[in-house]
Amino acid sequence: MHVKPIARLLVLCFATGCVQMMFSWPAYSQAWVPEKGEGSVTLSYQNLVGYDHFDFTGARQNVGTDRAQSTSLEFEYGVTDKLAFNADVVYVASKYNGELPEGPFDFDGRYHGAFQDAHFQVRYNVRKNPVVLTPFLSVTVPTHHYETSGHSATGRDFYELLLGINAGKQLTRISPNLYVQGRYSFAILKHFAGLNLNRSNFDSEIGWVATRRVTLRLLASWQKTYGGLKAPIEFEEPGSERFEFHDRVLQANYFRLGGGVTYSLRRNFDVNVAYGGSVSGLNTLAVGGLAIGFSWRFSRGLDISKFHNGPSVGFMT
Repeated sequence: MHVKPIARLLVLCFATGCVQMMFSWPAYSQAWVPEKGEGSVTLSYQNLVGYDHFDFTGARQNVGTDRAQSTSLEFEYGVTDKLAFNADVVYVASKYNGELPEGPFDFDGRYHGAFQDAHFQVRYNVRKNPVVLTPFLSVTVPTHHYETSGHSATGRDFYELLLGINAGKQLTRISPNLYVQGRYSFAILKHFAGLNLNRSNFDSEIGWVATRRVTLRLLASWQKTYGGLKAPIEFEEPGSERFEFHDRVLQANYFRLGGGVTYSLRRNFDVNVAYGGSVSGLNTLAVGGLAIGFSWRFSRGLDISKFHNGPSVGFMT
């Protein structure tokens, strides 16, 4: 199949885009905190596919296929009735199928897996009425110096500091079973090659407790990166220093939508299923896929804090 020159450049632009867009943790809001001594353990699996690539104008090109599967293990614990601690670790396996392999793992069309990043977060509830307000601080720590080059790269290998706030409210005037919550974060990264890679993210969720066991969720996610390279107009020739690291420093912006359902098998055990995908974007992959999660809550009863335990698909950085 003949690929036009602009398409060839675009497919190289997004070498690690699929993996980068997968993991923006947490992928959902956490306005409510567990009570002291309560918490949860969540095991999640995600399978995402990136077919199209957004350039700096938002135009889409269908060049090659990036696939990434991941598993994550998250622990949440209520230190006090207001202070909660979260930690998770992510394992990624990705592969590329297309005419333009770039990195060392792109040539055989097989999955290559490795641990990616660990995330640690504290959040503190400062208000419960009329709106729940919970500021947070989070850090991203690479587990090791993994592969960052190519379509099948594990990730970007950057340390990050996130500052933000969660907000949530039960919409009792409309329905006692309806709630809404949102999360804004500002990520601070060390400049890389003189580039500012700081970004803003906003994630939102509308949920409806349909029955005693079933909760339905509508999910949305937005990202704006304040620096980085625009694709493909700010890249140098293949082989240059800037071209070699361009896939780590894209000025990635996106808007994504998705939906999910949580089914409570028992009072303290949930199964979560979600699907999501890209609506629009700049300098990033158009992704879509499925997530499945299993959450065990060591709590004294059921409350709205369980709502944030489900996975969100494709709402990642």
